[in-house]
Parts: sequence; C-alpha cells; structure tokens
Amino acid sequence: MQIDKVSSERLSVLRFPLIIGVVFIHAYGTEVGFSNGVVGVTNTGYWVDFCRDLISQGIARVAVPLFFLMSGYFFFLGFSFSVNNYKTKVKSRLSTLLIPFLFWNILTLCLIALAQYLPATQSFFSGKNAQISTFGIYDYFNALFGIDRSPISYQFWFIRDLMVMILIAPAIYLFLNKASKVVLFTIFTLWFLNVWPIYIPSAAAFAFFYAGAYFAHSNTNIFALDRLGPLILLLYLVTLLIDTSTKGYVFNEYIHHAGILLGIGSALFVTNAVVKTAYLKKALMWASGCSFFVFAVHEPLLTVMRKISYKMLQPNNDLLVLSLYLIIPFFVIALSMLAYMAIKSIAPKFLSVISGGR
Repeated sequence: MQIDKVSSERLSVLRFPLIIGVVFIHAYGTEVGFSNGVVGVTNTGYWVDFCRDLISQGIARVAVPLFFLMSGYFFFLGFSFSVNNYKTKVKSRLSTLLIPFLFWNILTLCLIALAQYLPATQSFFSGKNAQISTFGIYDYFNALFGIDRSPISYQFWFIRDLMVMILIAPAIYLFLNKASKVVLFTIFTLWFLNVWPIYIPSAAAFAFFYAGAYFAHSNTNIFALDRLGPLILLLYLVTLLIDTSTKGYVFNEYIHHAGILLGIGSALFVTNAVVKTAYLKKALMWASGCSFFVFAVHEPLLTVMRKISYKMLQPNNDLLVLSLYLIIPFFVIALSMLAYMAIKSIAPKFLSVISGGR
C-alpha cells in the first residue's frame, strides 16, 4: 500500500503543531536554577497550574506518541521484509536520524562545556548539573547516547528510541505476521498501566511505533476513525478537562492515557479541515520543513531564554510567571525559524545534513 497525496498532506501539516507541543512540554517549569540558587515561584496559583497542565501536560502530551505512530507507519508503509530491503531502510536512517543525532548532541555538549568554563556564563550553566570538565569516558558516551539518562540534548531521547525501534524492526515484522493483534493489545495494556520493565525503548516508543507499523502492514487507513471524528473530539475535550483537574490523584494516569489516545484521534481528524483551508495548509506545509530544526535547537535555547528572562525580571507573582510561560516558547520557536531561514540561504547543504535531509 502506498499513501495517497491527501493523506500525506494531512500527516505533514501535523508536524509543526506537534513541535510546538514539544517546546511547551519543556517550558512547563516555574523555576530556573543558577549556581547561586533558584529564581522563580515554587507555589503558583490554581489558574496558573491549570493553564500549564492543560497545555504542557495535556494537549502537548499527544505530540510524542503521535510522532512515534507516524514514524512506525511510514517505516512499514509498503515494506516487504528482506535483508536487502531492511538494509536499505537502515542506511537511509543513518542520514535522517543518526548523523543529526550525533551532530546536535556533540554541539550541545561543546556549548555547555564552553558556557561552564567562561566566567560570564558560568552562573547560568553550573547549577545542579555536573561539570563537563570532570567527565570520564563513560560520562561522555552517556551524555551523547543517553544509556541510563536522556542525551545531553535531552529532546533527542525521542530519536534515540526511534533508532532502537528501527534496529528491532525485523522482530516487529515477525510479530506483525504471527501475532499482530495480540502484541498490539499486550503492549498497549503495559503502556496504559505504566508497567514497562526497560528504559530503552520507552513504553510509548514501542507501543505507538508498533501501532503505526500495524496500520501500515495491515493496509488499514490511518484516518479510518474520521467517521467518528466529531464524537472523538468531544470526548477528548471532556477527558482533557478531567485530566487537567485531577492532577495528583492516583487514578489520573489512566485518564491521562485515555486522553492521549483520544487526542491522537482528534488530531488526525482535525487535519481533514486543515488541508481544506488553503492558506493554513500552505503555511503548515512550509513550516513542516523546518520542524526538525526547531526540534533540534529549541533546547538549550529554551533553557537559555528562560534563564535570561528569569534573571532579568525576577518573576515573583502568578501573572508574570504565566506570561513568561506563554511568551518564551513562541519567542524560541520564532528565533529558531529565523535561524533556519538564515542558514538555508547561506549553507543549504549543511542545513540539509544537520536536519537529516528534511
């Protein structure tokens, strides 16, 4: 099965909004650490917490599972397993995943090491994190690849887990042929109940990548639930509000996971209206091209901007904390997009390499 043009466009217009979600997940905190202490507000008011939870811990949490779903879907779309076909797939991922993964983590490592060394920036990067100058061989390896922690450019845990899923794709292909529904039910049960015995790949990576692979392998339209779209969207909005209102309760994790499933269905459904709106479709199709670059540079840029803002403004009230929470991510995204356009005009081949050919 090959994906048709409309379905391809519907998935493409999702990429940039999902990246916005990732940025907001990482902007959730209300405090920032410096070498001489912490700046910010520890106990924020109800409505500040509600807004942050609604966006960062609610809507935005759909992003990563949906990215894994799309990755599994595209990897297995029209894929007939053979050693040569698998080698071809893996080789293509060396340029799209491994090279950017190494580049951005090495760059982040070097930038943080430099910032920790320079007197003017030491206070911004010498808080709770270990000094890179004290790293041993394993520490460097761990910082780059994230063996028992996230990589130093921590958002790249997603790419790390995705590469692992691709390495075990032959086993997934076997599951899809022998016991596809049993495995699908089992891994989603484990994910839903938060029962997962290993660190890499994460439960979300395995469950949603496998689900995408299942859709592709079984020739199931990834938009098959469109006919129930309005109902799914309504249920999602209700579940989202319940999820946001029950943070801290033991049962919340199950509501949260139900919300993610409904959120994925809602996001896929909404793309139908988006691609029918010419100007919105055009804007999001263009923005999808710089999605990976924004994903790659938003950290440590987001951390830097938050630290500078908190250092200058010393936020000590809910209004200022909420304002910074809403404004800084969009500023970081805009700055990242400007950098993308600048590099594209100056060194397009270099940009292509560090963005995985996207």
